[in-house]
Amino acid sequence: MKLEQIIYSLEIARVGSISRASKNLLLTQPNLSASIKNLEYELGFKVFERLPRGVILTSKGEEFLKYAELIYKNIENINSINSNNKSLIPLNFSLSTQSFSFVMDKFLSLHSHYKDSSTNFKIKHSHYFEVLDDVVRKNADIGIVSISNNHVNLWEKLFSSRNIEFNPIVSGQLKGYILDNHPLYSRENITLEDLFDYPLVTCNHDDYNSLYSNEIYKDELLSFKNSILVSDYGALVYTMESINAVTLIVKLDNSKTKLSFNNTHTGRYIPIDNLPKITMGWIKLKDSILSLISSEFINILTKQ
Repeated sequence: MKLEQIIYSLEIARVGSISRASKNLLLTQPNLSASIKNLEYELGFKVFERLPRGVILTSKGEEFLKYAELIYKNIENINSINSNNKSLIPLNFSLSTQSFSFVMDKFLSLHSHYKDSSTNFKIKHSHYFEVLDDVVRKNADIGIVSISNNHVNLWEKLFSSRNIEFNPIVSGQLKGYILDNHPLYSRENITLEDLFDYPLVTCNHDDYNSLYSNEIYKDELLSFKNSILVSDYGALVYTMESINAVTLIVKLDNSKTKLSFNNTHTGRYIPIDNLPKITMGWIKLKDSILSLISSEFINILTKQ
């Protein structure tokens, strides 16, 4: 295998056509095709599936391109060593996600694996539809969203219309939640009616309306005299601390531990009948190729 074959493969995958790639690489199409066929013969598998209007990567070709991309970047970095590392090509990774506390921990875990490398990592906490837009516009390598199991068909149609692939990670039940300084925290049995005496604070307005809405849920929410919507977890925790507010949160299946918002407070889940089950998953464009670093993050995310 030669370095130029890796470069050729990356360019063909980028433009989706051997003829267009040959023009960009200043090569004749027959020579480029012959070079790729020699590469595939050496590898023992096809990298590209030839179609009448271009090429697509095979499943093994996608795996090959992940490593080819990394090899190319490392070669560029080696060539830059003599310039005091000023022009090292960073490893790029961009994540768009709804506000899930444990996702940030996984993101930082990924970063710790590359602390000695040149990196350009980005994480953006967004509303549900903003995450989808970030993935569609290629502003994020992958996105993380949650969907209501009550409306799976709706979400599947939405994903399909945007050419998005949804991959489930874990499911959980939507429940009420109070902090350990709440007046009800130590009471053995708490009813839904008990919660109505306190304000309801929710995070991410768009998610609140689009993911969890059903007729029963709407009726229950109307019974809360006061409702407050906030945009981030910092405001959520502050509100819960200050006015003994109740929030709604997903308790992941098989999770026995109480959620900890910060080093000061833990909390307690409050079962509420008829609230929907939620599935969390990661998304990407159907025709996009995951980078090696994106695949590594998904492995970290789904490990537990």
